[in-house]
Amino acid sequence: MATMYKPRIFRNFSSAFTLTSKSSEPADVESTPKTSKPKQHLQGFPSLSALLASDHDLQVFRRFDRLASRNLLYLQAEILDLETRLDELDAADLEVANAEESEWMEVKLSARCWEAFAEKAENGEEREVERMKLVMLIRERMAEYQDALIRQSTLLNLDNPNPRVKSGIIGWFEQNRPLVGHGRNLFDGKSKNDIVALRTSPDQDRLTMFLQNRLGYFLRNRKKAKDSPADWDGMHYFHETIIGRIVSFFSVFLAALLLVGAITSLYFVSSASSRMMLLAVFTTIFAASVGVLTNSRKVDIYAATAAYAAVLVVFIGNVAPGAGVQPNT
Repeated sequence: MATMYKPRIFRNFSSAFTLTSKSSEPADVESTPKTSKPKQHLQGFPSLSALLASDHDLQVFRRFDRLASRNLLYLQAEILDLETRLDELDAADLEVANAEESEWMEVKLSARCWEAFAEKAENGEEREVERMKLVMLIRERMAEYQDALIRQSTLLNLDNPNPRVKSGIIGWFEQNRPLVGHGRNLFDGKSKNDIVALRTSPDQDRLTMFLQNRLGYFLRNRKKAKDSPADWDGMHYFHETIIGRIVSFFSVFLAALLLVGAITSLYFVSSASSRMMLLAVFTTIFAASVGVLTNSRKVDIYAATAAYAAVLVVFIGNVAPGAGVQPNT
């Protein structure tokens, strides 16, 4: 990522934009007199919500992992207490049933028949009323606890915002400080790592992200169209399609270069040891390019590298040593 005093790319969608520092201007931008533009949104929650709603990829919020964990611990402790109280009631009923006292038949019936248990609780019998209240409270707390567990699990499975979006949101927030009070520290300190993105852009390979980080500012929309989104206090939109075309062209060129270059080099080399060295070099370069420039899985990298090496090995086997270069007579 660029430093605070250089252009910083912020977005990577169809109309992405960059964040620039307020303290400096890039060298390729002509300085123009600063004029105060009327604010489209009131500073505060209106301006911050408008920024986050300007694109789905900007839906970045705090996770509050510490509070969520504490809430689960409190619910867990409360349920443990309810479980202990229910066990105590069961132990008391078991003691009555084993002693075969006057109520032992009624106790056994309530333990085995829900209708009898519910009827006695409705009639106001003390033992059953207490148990029924406890059962209903357990049911309520268990539903709340399980719902909280599922919600937290879902939240933890959401992706973190990519570094560019994270840096842009936090940078804009620090520059503008739209909130006051405790909200002023929304993204300060450790809170910067306690955020979640409701949506992330799919298929973001390393080459695309690198070019977006380095070229996005220079590809910004200098002429605003009617359907172009408005800039946000130093953040400028650029067209992602241009980055996509550059990546596609470079990927095709590199793939052709590695294949044609390897075959050509092997054809004009007569030494078997030199050919093996070239085979190792080109295979390593191919594997490195796939691993660094794409987001392929390890198994895909192994498969692609094996296929590439197999093509070169077959070519070497079909060309006799020195066949590509015949000495002059």
